[in-house]
Amino acid sequence: MKSPSFRLVKITLFVLLVMALVIAPFVIWGEDFVIPLLNAQEHRIEWLVVIAIVLLAADSVAPVPATLVIMFLAAKAGTLAGVIGGTIGLTAGVLAAAWFGRVAVGRIAPRFFPDEELARLREALQTRLALTLACLRSVPVLAETSVIVAAAMGIPLKRIVLLTLLPNLAVALIYSVSADDSFRTAVIAFLGTMVASGVLWLWLRKKR
Repeated sequence: MKSPSFRLVKITLFVLLVMALVIAPFVIWGEDFVIPLLNAQEHRIEWLVVIAIVLLAADSVAPVPATLVIMFLAAKAGTLAGVIGGTIGLTAGVLAAAWFGRVAVGRIAPRFFPDEELARLREALQTRLALTLACLRSVPVLAETSVIVAAAMGIPLKRIVLLTLLPNLAVALIYSVSADDSFRTAVIAFLGTMVASGVLWLWLRKKR
């Protein structure tokens, strides 16, 4: 039987690999194309909403700064458009990330973990899945990584989507409201959501 420390190393390496896959598009292509693309449609609200949703849907496999997309949409099309478009786009992004996790990363997982260990990890992940997915929705990279890992471990797609729906709405609401204020307020909202998510996750984990 493998020691717990060796098992932890394998889990850590697997998660780091997924994070590297999420970060790679930013390193290779950069994100400079996003704002000019949105600016080109800022006076055509319907197309702006559609493009924002498409960008957010591709967030897990493309270099898309989701926070900026939602704030831009809300600033140009209104808070309601930011909330609705942001929620739809983030949820579509969860679907894309889960598909990528199941189809691509799911094939890599058996190289790290045998079937028996994979089943144990899936069971352990199920017990804290809601907490983990909810708290990480506002954290760049980790938001996509958590969904990809969950799908790769065999968590049903429907469960992943349902558990991230309300957190997606909350994230879209926070950044849509922040878009009407100063840039400083937006930064504070961004940092505040990450800190609050981390504190909540640690507190509930300790409580459990």
